[in-house]
Amino acid sequence: MRNFVSSITTYGLLSPDQAMREQVNQWLSSRPCLTCEDWFCRHWASPSLGTPKALVEFIYDRLSAYSGLCVGRIHPTDRLLEDLHFPAVCWFDWGLTLCDDFYHAFDVDILDYFDETQLVTCGDLVAFLQGYLTPHPT
Repeated sequence: MRNFVSSITTYGLLSPDQAMREQVNQWLSSRPCLTCEDWFCRHWASPSLGTPKALVEFIYDRLSAYSGLCVGRIHPTDRLLEDLHFPAVCWFDWGLTLCDDFYHAFDVDILDYFDETQLVTCGDLVAFLQGYLTPHPT
């Protein structure tokens, strides 16, 4: 019985905060909800960025699944912690899940390098992931 109660308590602590999700989605609601294609064109298609469309499609899909937020309303300058409240709106292990999903999508293992505490904005996350899609000289 103690294990059951402990499991329920732990589950609540590790699961997404639905009230915070609603609050963040409300904050984002003043912005248009862009399709993945429009989100790519508006924020990531600049030749100077060189962001692959496949990466943007991956991020659009996965961040939505992890956070429950309308990713089409997120701007590259939105801060993952202060604005989007990722630790609260996502499952506790969203970073591990991202690494696993990234591996399956792009055949690149980033688990030993990913540290969400070092990423401030959505743009930082995109740049980090993009850096691992670009071959590094050895």
